[in-house]
Amino acid sequence: MMNITERIQSLEKFGIKPGLERISTLLHYLNNPEKAYKSIVVGGTNGKGSTCAMIDSILRSAGYRTGLYTSPHLVSMNERIKVNGEIIDNPSFNATAEQLFDMVGRHTELSSLTYFEFMTAAAILYFNHRKIDIALLEVGMGGRFDATNVVQPDVSVITNISLDHQQYLGTTVQEIAVEKAGIIRPGRPFITTDRNPASRQVLEDECQDKGGIPYFIDRDFSTSGDQTNMVFYNNKRTIRNLQLHLKGRHQIYNAAAAIQAVLLFGEEGIKITDNEIRDGLLKTSWPGRFEIIKKNPDMILDAGHNPAGIQTLVQAVKDIYLTPFPPPDQGESRPVTVVFAVSKDKDWHTMATMLSEITDTFVVTSYEGERSTDPEELGHFIRSNRSNGSNRADVVLPSKNAIQHALAITPDNGVIIVTGSIFLIGEIKREMQV
Repeated sequence: MMNITERIQSLEKFGIKPGLERISTLLHYLNNPEKAYKSIVVGGTNGKGSTCAMIDSILRSAGYRTGLYTSPHLVSMNERIKVNGEIIDNPSFNATAEQLFDMVGRHTELSSLTYFEFMTAAAILYFNHRKIDIALLEVGMGGRFDATNVVQPDVSVITNISLDHQQYLGTTVQEIAVEKAGIIRPGRPFITTDRNPASRQVLEDECQDKGGIPYFIDRDFSTSGDQTNMVFYNNKRTIRNLQLHLKGRHQIYNAAAAIQAVLLFGEEGIKITDNEIRDGLLKTSWPGRFEIIKKNPDMILDAGHNPAGIQTLVQAVKDIYLTPFPPPDQGESRPVTVVFAVSKDKDWHTMATMLSEITDTFVVTSYEGERSTDPEELGHFIRSNRSNGSNRADVVLPSKNAIQHALAITPDNGVIIVTGSIFLIGEIKREMQV
């Protein structure tokens, strides 16, 4: 007999089925628990999880009771559901899931509920049980037909838009922007840090059509400085001396979106002070996103899994480790080793080429499951891609052995970057128990 986790995983057989009918029906039978609290929905191609985590941390610093729903998980599906920063415990998870399975079993129209719909409903229901003040929900994919769009958010956020999940969302950033703009609500604030002129114009048009209230970066709010001394300002407020715990210059824009979101909530009676914002940003943690898990050599786990994510990672490595070049305290450049595995449906040719900008030493591996790209094919491509000289690509399986090999060939002053897939990062975190 299957346990709860296995029963939930069995729902994956229904695949990805965009649409709100099933989850709307399920929540209706549960007396619409999503209406019991305020909510913020965050979409975008990359950075939406980090932005949710920052909003969550700021609100908790201000004394509000929060629910945080994100995806995918790295190690355990419980990670997707948090209240006040605490992952849902197993008894609560099991009880919530049992309540949902009971409801699904009594209504045939729910028989093909998908895995993501089930997990989204579980989060919404659990948040109501725990009497939260505000829910932060990360869009899984797209927006318009994503299960998270069943809620009526008080504020909607889109971080940025680039090509990903084209088989579901469209082949251009304009088409993808239309899908993601589905989370905009009439008469409600809509925030974006998207800077691509093509997709930004679509978001502008969609916001106007839907009657949303737009707040666009570099127009309605802005930021300056770096992650050690950031300044945020809009037409009502300037907040100085902000420090980010999350690494990488891209996090400045995610932080700006998070600050603008909580300030807009403040206009509805939720008061947030400058110091609470400072405290929240400084305490934000987000596993698997430029997460340094070891020193000498530094080992970094980063869940970049599309070209835009890898581009951001490459820039962060350059900023933190390779600039100035060579570092004055080393007297020589810091060697970088990349441990790389990637899903077949991703643009891994582009991702590998981008990573060649920071290394000529790859350890190519795979993660468990059928989606992982053949590492021999990856290795052959990297070795033959001589834009950065003659690249080394050692094929090492399984992933835990790839990590040991990377440690063996990287000197203490070097850097090991583990990236390419969220599934790879989860596997490594399980293996190293970090």
